[in-house]
Amino acid sequence: MKKDRKNFLLEAVANFFTGLPKGRVLDLGCGNGDYAKRLKDLGFDVTAGDIDIARFRYRNEIVFKRCDITKEIPFPAGYFDYVLLMEVVEHLGNPYAVMPEINRIIKTNGSLIISTPNILNLKSRLRFLFEGVYEYFREPPLDQIKNPKEIIFNLHIVPYRYQELEYLLFRTGFKVKNIFASLYEGYWLWFLLPVIKFQSWQKERRTKSKGGNIDYKRIHKILTSKELLFGRNLIIQAVKA
Repeated sequence: MKKDRKNFLLEAVANFFTGLPKGRVLDLGCGNGDYAKRLKDLGFDVTAGDIDIARFRYRNEIVFKRCDITKEIPFPAGYFDYVLLMEVVEHLGNPYAVMPEINRIIKTNGSLIISTPNILNLKSRLRFLFEGVYEYFREPPLDQIKNPKEIIFNLHIVPYRYQELEYLLFRTGFKVKNIFASLYEGYWLWFLLPVIKFQSWQKERRTKSKGGNIDYKRIHKILTSKELLFGRNLIIQAVKA
């Protein structure tokens, strides 16, 4: 992850947490711990969790717990008010096994704050048109694992559109509450907006005329939002049902 990109994401998350009630937070897949440190400075009771403590910078300030996200997370049920999962889900080989365990350790009505590269922004869509790959997912994983500079758990395996991420959350006991983004960019592609919105309207019209039972207005409102069209990272607050 590029340094400037990480900073924008960190600022977006910190700004969002500023308006939330204080409580227990697990920064799961914490990496170097910068997110955990910022939330602790905001007054939250933070625990950092990762499989590797070597990268963690704040051992004397923040409680660190070794967590292998592919196995049982070592906390009791309903322990945390918030779990932070930043730029992790796209690395998981079996998210449908991981997410229920995250759900287990969150209190009822508690929140999961999850982020992933936003492959639906206009810059990414344009790259896909010409290269057949999404922004942030340019390297083929099979070739990338042979790169001696690559760390295996840093591989981007699964690119998520909003639709698939929303479905993953639903299937594992969460409901989307808020959608926001880390950085808004690519405004020079504004000329594509009329075409995109016209296409959305046409799809809604065709579906209705054919007696379709899907109301595309709901998803199109999200997909044509500023967050999805111009956001660099997609960030979702999902509430435990």
